[in-house]
Order: sequence, then C-alpha cells, then structure tokens
Amino acid sequence: MNRVYLIGRVTRDLELQYFGIEERKYVKFSLAVDEYKSITKEYTTNFIDIVAFDRKAEVLSEYITKGRKLSIEGKIRTGSYLDKNNTKKYTVDIILEDFDFIDNKPNVI
Repeated sequence: MNRVYLIGRVTRDLELQYFGIEERKYVKFSLAVDEYKSITKEYTTNFIDIVAFDRKAEVLSEYITKGRKLSIEGKIRTGSYLDKNNTKKYTVDIILEDFDFIDNKPNVI
C-alpha cells in the first residue's frame, strides 16, 4: 500500500502552472513537517515536496499562502534524471490526492 498522511505548513505562496498539450494544471510546493525526536527532546523539520494536479491545484493556488497549515493525503512517487553533468539524481514527491485546511484563513485588514 502506498499511502502518506502529513500535516505541515506551506513554505511559499503557490503558483499555478501548466504542462502538456492539453495544458494540464499543477502546483508543486514544499510542506514543512515537524518531527519530535524523543531521544534529544527536540523538534526537527522535514521539507517534503508535494505535487497537486487539476482542480485540487486550482483550489490550493487560490486559497493557500505561505505559512498556512494543511493536512494532506497522497502517495509517494520516486523518479530519477540526469543533471547537466550527466550525474544521476533521484527525486521523491508526494502526489496529493486529498487535503484539508487546518488553520483558519488569516484576517485581511
């Protein structure tokens, strides 16, 4: 089973992007997820790459800004590519399948 559940804060404002012949919509962003280390009694932060497509990408880009807290559900997708030096690089992304807003929308003055 390939299923991931995360809660964290968005690290930057989202920008809706397009790809392919049919101009499919997507957003790619990082989610800052805190992790408590019981041995050291300290928190560390992991920055997880998230990708959302189509209608979910539209909604996220419209309503989510830097610092907003999200709960996401998705699946892990791994990949690889050759960089400009012909060195193989590996990628890990979470493909967003569902999400919930955790905090309230900030007040606009």
